[in-house]
Amino acid sequence: MPQVSINIANRTYEFACGEGEHDRVQELAAYVDEKVSELRKQMPGAPEVKLLVFAALLLADESREARGIAKQAETARASATDNAETLATALEELITSRVDKMSKKVSGAA
Repeated sequence: MPQVSINIANRTYEFACGEGEHDRVQELAAYVDEKVSELRKQMPGAPEVKLLVFAALLLADESREARGIAKQAETARASATDNAETLATALEELITSRVDKMSKKVSGAA
């Protein structure tokens, strides 16, 4: 199994990762490290563990918010699909009705 080395809060951690996940793990670690660095500037002198816990809470909040947005988008997509299907059915019925009326007029005129 491939190994990846990441740096968070000036510490290096070694992890096993799945094939092809190396870059993604490093990208995520860099994001966590960025959060910790931002917090360190806002809370100078705070213990490292407090910064890490706070970063974890901020990331959990971002994740929850993103899941909520994704759920809203899925609901909107489903609603749009339902509306499109309703519109398509209504148009089909209208066209069928018009074609039937024209057929009757042509049949009556002949």
